[in-house]
Amino acid sequence: MKNKEVHGPLMNESEIPGNDSSSLKRLAEDIAAQLDKRPFCVVFEDYLKRCWPSKQMSPEKRNSEIHRFAESHGWSATILEGVFGTRAIFQRPEADAVDPQGPVAS
Repeated sequence: MKNKEVHGPLMNESEIPGNDSSSLKRLAEDIAAQLDKRPFCVVFEDYLKRCWPSKQMSPEKRNSEIHRFAESHGWSATILEGVFGTRAIFQRPEADAVDPQGPVAS
């Protein structure tokens, strides 16, 4: 599946000098592989900072970029802050979460 852009290019691909999209591509591949095996994938701070350096953007911007990255791959992301740094939990939407035909009339 080809990545689609959601609301413009991701920060990593366009705004961080000297950084190419190879880190994002690798992260996407790793997450997809994990999601093929289990319902979620946890990505820790040391991997997140390769794609979204926390010293180069505000926490709000960083979280927004992580969410946009997840959405661009059809996933959701839950971002948790803790003693050991940020963690992002990526998941695919559940198949029965949305009924494409809407509510059933009684």
